[in-house]
Amino acid sequence: MAGQQYAGELAQVLPEYHQIYQEIFLDEDSDEFEGFDINDIDDISEEETGFHDNNWVEGSKEPSTFTFTGNAGINTEVLPVPEEGSLSYLDYFECIFTDNILEMIVEETNRYAATYIQTHTDLPSHSRYRKWTDTTVGEMKAFIGMTIAMGLVQQMDIQDYWSNDVVINTPFFRSVMSRDRFLSLLSVLHLADNTASVPRGQPGYSPLQKLGDPYKEILSNFQRCYNPSKNIAIDEGMIPWRGKLHFRVYSPDKPIKYGLKVYMLCDSDNGYCSRMELYTGHGGQNMAPSQFGATYDLIMRLADPFLNKGYHLYMDNYFSSPHLFYSLYLNGTLACGTLRKNRRGVPQALKNRNLIRGEMFTMNNDMLVAVKYADKKDVHLLTTIHKGVMVDSGKRDQEGIEIRKPDCILSYNKYMGAVDRCDQMVAYGSFERRTLKWWKKVFFHVIGLAVLNSYIIYKTRCQQPVLQRVFRRELVNQLVTASEISGASPRGRKRTSAEVLQRLTARHFICHLPSSGKRDHAKRRCVVCGPAEAELFRSSHPDEPVPKRTGRETSFQCKQCQVALCIEPCFELFHTKSEYVLAYKRQKSALEE
Repeated sequence: MAGQQYAGELAQVLPEYHQIYQEIFLDEDSDEFEGFDINDIDDISEEETGFHDNNWVEGSKEPSTFTFTGNAGINTEVLPVPEEGSLSYLDYFECIFTDNILEMIVEETNRYAATYIQTHTDLPSHSRYRKWTDTTVGEMKAFIGMTIAMGLVQQMDIQDYWSNDVVINTPFFRSVMSRDRFLSLLSVLHLADNTASVPRGQPGYSPLQKLGDPYKEILSNFQRCYNPSKNIAIDEGMIPWRGKLHFRVYSPDKPIKYGLKVYMLCDSDNGYCSRMELYTGHGGQNMAPSQFGATYDLIMRLADPFLNKGYHLYMDNYFSSPHLFYSLYLNGTLACGTLRKNRRGVPQALKNRNLIRGEMFTMNNDMLVAVKYADKKDVHLLTTIHKGVMVDSGKRDQEGIEIRKPDCILSYNKYMGAVDRCDQMVAYGSFERRTLKWWKKVFFHVIGLAVLNSYIIYKTRCQQPVLQRVFRRELVNQLVTASEISGASPRGRKRTSAEVLQRLTARHFICHLPSSGKRDHAKRRCVVCGPAEAELFRSSHPDEPVPKRTGRETSFQCKQCQVALCIEPCFELFHTKSEYVLAYKRQKSALEE
């Protein structure tokens, strides 16, 4: 119905212009233009601009208007208003990152782990894969929660999250999952079936096949759960990546210079990411660009769900062109953006006009308004939203005089920063761990986007929302609680940070264990080599039960710490190494080699 409404409106306001457009842009009844190709995303030379002056006249015009029918806000069919109480932070997150997505990740992760273990029969005895057991949806929830927590608590090395060092000790992580189990899950994490992948260069190949169905469903839920407000923006974002990849890009003007480029459509009011498309190089989408170019096709794909609803779309000069704005207008969508002056369709008089600082020159062709404004340098804009006149900016210069600027520039500055705002908020709590797999980097970035989008949905519904860092922290707690996993089993009595610090820094002396009544000197199992030998036996004999007493019995102890210790080497390891069990295992392996 909305499409019919806009078609009727356009039929009345464009009686003759459409025919001219057909001649200029669609190559009908004219041999001056042969259509756009993929190279048209770049600047176009002056010699190819013979038709630029057609129908452009000097001056502004009344702005176009369409009725906004976008139904902005939360989709109540996906996230209904609760009858009693309020939704938890986890409820908001799970409307985007559903249990179905977790089930797909668990299935592919277990499949890959089983295949890897079967094909690698020569795994060393200490390999984590020898202890692998299939993961579950609950454990994957805890894993996702821990990756979110790692964005809140920054450590230099991922293993430091399980360190007993008094300075960097973070007991939360070891209480949820052991270090080896977390690293095993991180290593075998998979989103797609490798056996179903298509080699590069073969029919059906997709550069994004490693991201699988979970990636597609998360992006689909971005759009399904929330409808953006009237003003939206499309811009480029970057995912940091310096590895070898054929669609990695270098952007010297960006804060992140090396990485994977993503095109995002975001709500200008709050930064909610509704649509996202990863750049995979020329022809990466397995489709030839239309005659109007790959950039035109990209904008029309991203904006497709919002056409014929009266949205106002903002973009920068990488995307803007007269033909694109005309097509958006025909689809009930108004647009505004900066403009490269040598785009096809830009009037020659606009480019040749000389201005002094603070002056503006405007041209229109009954639908588009082209503006040239002299600031520190000349700025060109194209709009179907604004009249193209000077208005008060609400600011004053050093002399107290009101600063006036074109209306389109003020709106552009107000609404264009949505994607940058979204990237900034995601970066605050991102999971920045090194990985050799580019698709894992993309996946964890998408998780960050899912957390941010769920927070924005929560803020939309909650009258007194908490800060984003509080939302993330409580979300981690609820994910771990919902996982219902028991956590890592501690070795021996849990010692306080003060005890650990004293063990490593205070003065210590060896003495005999006190008499037990039957013997002059009692014997107990050493607290260093006993647990270490048990772990070594478990790794080398995975199918056999561990003996009840491993390691050595000793009649000596530390006088200050009151623990049984062998004189050599356990006494020294216990008082010099934070991870003394691991240090014993490494020392024994080195001696055996």
